[in-house]
Amino acid sequence: MASTEKTFLIIAFPVEASLLSVVRHHILDWSIVSGRESDAKRSIGHYDLNVKLQTYYNASKFYEDDLRKIKRYPDMNIWVNAELISWEHHQQVEEQHPQYHAKLLREIAKILKETRLKSEFIYYVGDGKFLILSPRVTDEMHKELDEQVYIALQKLDTGIPLMLKVATQSVDLQNCEKFSDLDKLLKHLERGLETDIIVEYLKDDQND
Repeated sequence: MASTEKTFLIIAFPVEASLLSVVRHHILDWSIVSGRESDAKRSIGHYDLNVKLQTYYNASKFYEDDLRKIKRYPDMNIWVNAELISWEHHQQVEEQHPQYHAKLLREIAKILKETRLKSEFIYYVGDGKFLILSPRVTDEMHKELDEQVYIALQKLDTGIPLMLKVATQSVDLQNCEKFSDLDKLLKHLERGLETDIIVEYLKDDQND
């Protein structure tokens, strides 16, 4: 090999190695950052950081799994109770007092976490609505749990009128085709919200 070629290789090799190292380093860093960013976006989509509850996506997956079990074991009398609690007219508070709105959502979520059973699953599905999925919790137990929630909510010092509505639906082998996905179930529950108010807060001076 000619001396000029040897000299060129001696000079070129470390330069090329350095370039490859830089490229690999940046590509690896970019891949890691990109992966973490994707994970973060996915986590935010599945988990509400304000109320610290899972969201619609997770509720849908859980409900789908329950439906499969209801159909797979028809003789086991499996059912799931769904309860939707909605903060009516919360948008007005959110527009005028966003921080206070977020605080009240956290307080409602905290009460639900403290009063509902460990076997129940609480989700925040957006727009001031909380969804509780309760596998095999009887109607009698539901009434008692709702009463405990009502008592706890009455103690909230809101400072503003606060109305919460609730709608419930039991899903079993007889009606699981009617509520074949969470979207259909939620639409049914939202229609039911018009008929049943669980608690309404009004300040004393508004009742005078």
